[in-house]
Parts: sequence; structure tokens; C-alpha cells
Amino acid sequence: MSKTIEQLNECYRDAEHCDSEIFAEQRSNILLVAGEHYNRKNSVFWNRIRDSRELNSEQKLRLTKNHLYKISKLRKNLILSYASGVRALPKNDSELQDQKAAELNQAVWNFAKIQQDVRGKTNQFVSDFFDIGEVACKIYWDPNAGRLASYNQKIDDAGEPEFDENGEPKKGTPNFSGDLVIDRILPFNLLRAPQAKNMKKSPYLIYRQAVDYKDLMEMVKGDEEKEKIIKNGKDETYLVFNSSKQDYSKEKNVITLREHYYRPCMEYPEGYFYICTEHGTLWEGELPYGLYPIVYEGHDEIPTTPRHRSPIKQFRPYQIEINRSGSKIAEHQVTLGDDKLVVQSGAKVTQGSILPGVRTIQVSGAPPTILSGRSGEQYFTYMDSQIRELYQVAMIPEEMEEKGDQDAWASLWKSLRHKKKFILDAEKFERFLTSVCSLYLDLARNYFDESTIVPMIGRNEAVNISEFKNTDPQSYQIKVEPQGDDIESVMGKQLMANHVLQYASGQLEKEDIGRIIRTMPFANNEEAFSDFTLDYDRATNIILALDRGESATPNKYDSGPYIVRRLTARMSQSDFIRLHPDIQKNYEGIVNVYTQLEAQKAQELKAMQADFIPTEGAMIKVAWYVKDPTNPSRSVQATLPASSIQWLVDRLGEQGSTQQTLEMNGQGKTDVVSQYLNEAQGQQQTSSEQSLPGAAAVSPNQDMLQRLQGVLQ
Repeated sequence: MSKTIEQLNECYRDAEHCDSEIFAEQRSNILLVAGEHYNRKNSVFWNRIRDSRELNSEQKLRLTKNHLYKISKLRKNLILSYASGVRALPKNDSELQDQKAAELNQAVWNFAKIQQDVRGKTNQFVSDFFDIGEVACKIYWDPNAGRLASYNQKIDDAGEPEFDENGEPKKGTPNFSGDLVIDRILPFNLLRAPQAKNMKKSPYLIYRQAVDYKDLMEMVKGDEEKEKIIKNGKDETYLVFNSSKQDYSKEKNVITLREHYYRPCMEYPEGYFYICTEHGTLWEGELPYGLYPIVYEGHDEIPTTPRHRSPIKQFRPYQIEINRSGSKIAEHQVTLGDDKLVVQSGAKVTQGSILPGVRTIQVSGAPPTILSGRSGEQYFTYMDSQIRELYQVAMIPEEMEEKGDQDAWASLWKSLRHKKKFILDAEKFERFLTSVCSLYLDLARNYFDESTIVPMIGRNEAVNISEFKNTDPQSYQIKVEPQGDDIESVMGKQLMANHVLQYASGQLEKEDIGRIIRTMPFANNEEAFSDFTLDYDRATNIILALDRGESATPNKYDSGPYIVRRLTARMSQSDFIRLHPDIQKNYEGIVNVYTQLEAQKAQELKAMQADFIPTEGAMIKVAWYVKDPTNPSRSVQATLPASSIQWLVDRLGEQGSTQQTLEMNGQGKTDVVSQYLNEAQGQQQTSSEQSLPGAAAVSPNQDMLQRLQGVLQ
């Protein structure tokens, strides 16, 4: 049932009122981290200091020694070092379909990390997570994003197409390919249902944002009813929190856009959304593909509310005391800082002679008394204790510098042990990044077409687009698991990969080494090591094609034994018997084809080895004359390697041609040659019968026969 604008406005007012105090605290946290600790200039506390009669204007100092900024940076870096990214991994490591699905999804996510500047957005997200205490974003399809696809033809007022002086159509409004957008949501702009006990289970969430009036009018151009709704709010002012001005500012020519998102429920089985202003609804409908577009996570839970708080709330008292102590130290230095000379009444002090580097005074009467100035050292111990306690509460040692060079494994262990203190916080941020990646991939499978996916996964994976499009999150074939991209995690993976290659490379095949190199963060160069994984990629694509029911074309240049081993391993898996019988027959047929190809290669190799004439040994002159290469008009004795002559003698002996036979008459020589030719033709016919249908028959080396015939003659 569609809600009226009055009902939506009531939901908005209730949601805005229930968390107003937390929103104020979240905004003040931003100021504290930025160093704006005295933003409330009209505070009663500071009025009491300014109006005090015991202090003059020079003594009313307010200093900020901002340790929260340093703590915030350190804690955010530690969270990012533990959970700086996510990676798509197969649900079942032993199933090839899950492996390929994870690989394709990871390729799409890697492309999105560049297009959407996920690294920069992650830095913003971790700032919101720690400084504000909550982090949220919205992922949606923007048809006006992406690359420029085409232009519409320009139309005049009469509705006729316009052309330039050359007769070419004039360009009108542009058309873009569209793209998914990851939009950051500031937590105090995300409202929840008042009755909600958990933000992730709130029946609805409301995202409010300020949109430029002209941009919004362009979106509804041509719809008079929606244009009227927007015009009714044009003269209103929008209250904007500006941390640089330490105050709220009012902006004109902006419209407060309210986006209501309802989760799938009995009332809205596919979910529902309303995009409206205070004066009317602009768009509404079911959530695209039933996917909820908002991802939320919080830092510290509050028992009495579904909202979360930042750890900065625990640091406020210490920072206040540090600022107060620093201000008192400055006050003492200003009022009592210089040394003072006290003389008795009636005594006179005059300047004495001035010597190089020496200043003297002359006193008539009792000698003066010197009162040393005050530096406020009585506050040093207290302020130092507050600083130490602040860093202890923040669980961060005050000094973070490295102490000498350490072994790589020792440094890695120390880093992991230090991160252990922040696992609870990091795991929450991991869940957020995991949800962002999962939602993005779910939307990508529904919105991206083939022309968009191919540049992401590569042209060589174009045949596997269906593996990506048909990935079903409900079947848990693929899961997104956190993976740290910090230098410690990357270095740890590199060290472990080096360790494996150092001690096990002798027992690994070339394909296995190539797959290990693929996982090495510093050596993962597809172009440099692509030859190591050619057979693996070829076998994987054949298996995926066969599982989809498609045909595969064997190639005699493939690595037959490796592919047969991969195919037979797939046929031995437990789920193979559940495949369609035709698919199982295709597997058996491909294995038979590769087996025959390998047998044919063996026969060809044996024939080549038999026809190969060795050329080793000493050079011997024989009674055979050939043309001189330097002077073709004369003949010289042929010089042949000793191994070549011995090979000829052995081959003739195998044919039954002894020395006595070689001394036969010409008719005997001709019989020997004819017999050898007949045997060669018989081998050719046998090879043709054993070869595959349509394959070329193995023929004897005709050049060798001609040379043999010449020798016999």
C-alpha cells in the first residue's frame, strides 16, 4: 500500500526527533578531531571565564593541545592495517565452478576498486567509523554515470530534428552507459524508525540530503506535477553543518531530498522506496531486484538505543583536562613568567658599566632580591599523567617508533600481536566492507551487460561470462571474506610463498609454480609468468565449458597428459554423477580424443627419432664425390661424421643388408630399395588406420629414402 506524503512526513519527523542528541554528539566529534574544541563561543562556562573580575583579558587563554587527532590517526591506521580490503573467495575450494566464480567476481571488484576509488572511499569510511561512531553508504545504479555512449538528435520547438550547415544532425542531450555508484552517507543524515531495536533490522531508513535546485529540476523536466512539487520548496533554506565555520549555515537554492527505503516485509515483499520532498513524492517503487541499497555498521553499541557511539566519547574528559592544564601553564607564563627584582623602599637601582658580554646594575642600599619567574611546572606532572592515561584508555602506546632492525618474521609477529587488541573494532569494519562488496557484486550481476563485463574480466574470459552472471548468492557458491592489504599482511604472504618455493619447488610442476606466483603480491605479473599457467587456464576453460553442456575443441598442441589428469580428476568428484548423461559422455569423449592424440604424438616421435641422422664424431673422407661448395665446377670427396657412417651401417644391417649384400649387382641393389620402400608404405598405411578420423597420416621421411637410395646406387 502506497503511503501519502503526510504519512511520509510524519515518519520523517519522528525519526529525526528520536536521535537528535546523538546527532549533536556526532557533529561535535568531528570538531574535536579537527582541533576545534571551543566551537561553542556562547557557552556559559567560557562566559564565566571571560566575565571573571580576577582575570584580565591577557590571562584568559584557551589553548588546545589536540591529542585526539593523533589518536584518531593511529587507530584508523591500525583498523585499516587489519582490514583494508576484501576479496572474493570460493565457498568450496575443491569445486572448480566456485573457484572460477570467485575469480570472475574478484576481477569485477578489482575493476570497481579503480572506477569507484574504493581506496579513497575506504579512508572516508574508516574516518566515519571511528570519529563519528557509525559508517553507512548507498549503492545504486546511476544511468547518467559511466562513459559517454551517444547523443540524441537535437529537436526544435516544433518537434522537428535540427541539422547543421553540412546536413549533419545536431547533437542534443547525451546518453551515458550508466554505472554503479557507491555514495557515502554521513551518519547524522541517516534516520531510523523510532521503534527499531537494531539499525540493521529497522523497518525503514531515511536518507536526507541537499540537492541543487537546478539539478533536481533537470531530473523531472517535462513532468509538470513534479516540477510544481520542487518549486514549492525553492524558497526554503537548508540547515547545513559546516565544520570549518564551527557552526550551522543556511543555504538557498537547495532542496531537502528525503529517500525512504523499506526493507522486504509482508507489506513490501520486494522492498519499497519513496523519494520525496516535504511537499510531495517524486518517485516510488519496488527496490530494484529486491536488494536493499543501504549498508550500515557501528563502532560501540549503546544498550538503550540502536545507534552507536564513537570511542571519542571516552576520550573527552582527558582532552578537556589536558586543554585546561595547558591553558593554566600559559597563564602562569604570561603573568609570572619573567624574573623579578625586589628592592627595599628607598633603594635606588641604576645601570652600571657595560662590559663585553656582561651587564651590571648599581644599587644604593640593601642588595635586591631576585624572584624567579614561573613556568607553570606545578601543572606539568598532572598534565603528563592525563596524557599517559589518555593513551592508555585509547590502548595506544605513546611512543610508536621502531626500536632497531628486526627479523622479517619477528616484525610480522609483532605487528600481528599489536593488531590483536583491535580485532573487535576491525571485525566490525570488515563486516561493513564485506557487505559493500557483496551488494556491489549482486547489483553488477543484474545491471552490467556483456560489453561492460568483458573489459573487467578480460577478453580471454569472455566465454565464462555466464559463470559470473549466474552466480547465485543464495546457494553460497561464493563468499566474500576479508583480506588485509596492509604491508604486514602482504609481506607475510610473500614470505610464506617464498618459503614454499624454497623447500618444495623441486616437487612441484610448472603449472603449480605458476599458480603460486599468481598469489604472490609482489610477483603477481600475469604477462611475465603467463606461460607458467597456460596449461592450467586451458584445462580450466575446457572443464567449465563441459560443465555448462558446451563442446570443447581439443588441440594437438595442448599438454595432453596434464589436461587428461585434470579431466579425470573432475570425473572422480562426487558431484560428477549428478551431471547430465550427455555431459558425462562429453567428458569421456574428450579424454579419449586426448588419449589418441598422445598416442599419435608418440608414433610421430618414434618415427622422427628413427629418421634422425646423428652428426657427432670425427670427420672422415669417403669414396663419394660431391660438388665443391667453393667451386661448383669441380668435385671433392665427401666428408661425413663418423656417427653418421655408423648409423647408415646399422640401419642397413637392420634391413638385412650386410657388406656382402651391398656388393651385389645392380639388380640386387634395386631389390633392397624396393623392399625398404614397400615396408615404409606399409608403416604409412598402418599409421593412417590408427589415426583419428580426419587426421593426417604419418608418412616416412622421403628425404631420408632418397639419400639412402643414392648411397645404394
